[in-house]
Amino acid sequence: MPTPFPKFARLGRLVISVMIMMPSLWNGAALAQSLPRWEVGIGLGVLSLPFYRGAASGRSYVIPLPYLQYRGELLRVDEEGVRSYLFRSDRVKLNFSLAGGVPVPSDGDSARRNMPSLDPTVEVGPSLEIVLWNSVTDKRSLWLKMPLRTALSVDWGNIEQQGWVLAPYIEYGMRKGDPAQPWAINVSAGPQFADRAYHDYFYEVASPYATPTRPEYHPDAGYSGSRLTLSLQKRWGSYWLGAFARYDFLQGAAFIDSPLVEQRHYFALGAAIIKLLAISQKPEKTP
Repeated sequence: MPTPFPKFARLGRLVISVMIMMPSLWNGAALAQSLPRWEVGIGLGVLSLPFYRGAASGRSYVIPLPYLQYRGELLRVDEEGVRSYLFRSDRVKLNFSLAGGVPVPSDGDSARRNMPSLDPTVEVGPSLEIVLWNSVTDKRSLWLKMPLRTALSVDWGNIEQQGWVLAPYIEYGMRKGDPAQPWAINVSAGPQFADRAYHDYFYEVASPYATPTRPEYHPDAGYSGSRLTLSLQKRWGSYWLGAFARYDFLQGAAFIDSPLVEQRHYFALGAAIIKLLAISQKPEKTP
């Protein structure tokens, strides 16, 4: 249903998509062995990235950022996103995870000029996570994580499925344990794969939008490039600070010949500072 306030609707979708994306871009390690059941706060988030993977143009976003941590037995909302433990053992976890993407405009001098704009996306699905190595003494770990998500484009009153994404990665984490290591640090790397519907959403050039400099193009399914992510987290009393830097490399991707791919590698950056307003006196529930 069209809204009578299209500018406010676009702003609302943008804020929601950035809020979903912010926690999913740094894969947080636990900051301590004993954590409260829940925490509530508010802060400010900054995110700078291209409109889509391979776009030469992008935008920086500065938005208010609600902060909610809930560490229940079945549902957890934390720096790793929204998760539900569908299964868990000492070495294997099956979670429900959430990620997001920002809207893509059609104006300006970008490769998508005069093409339809793209709605923000929300990605949901299970994630199988396996402990490859864990050191309790120095709080370090190595994980294999394999999220499989379906991508949904979201407009007010209109949600459409836009394909599937598989993004396995190896994650090395160093959790905060002593004054000599004041930051929780995570490094992750891995490839991404997607079906044709997902690649079509971002990289297809249908015949009505083809031009002499932008020929018709229909991508295949398959490899979608690789990424390397570094994230940092720290707590100062009632304040929480997180930051990340991500490098994407698209050489060899199934859509690399699309005229909408303007660059084959790029960086994305983000940071957030949170003021905690209320903290539960009860400890977390271990799944």
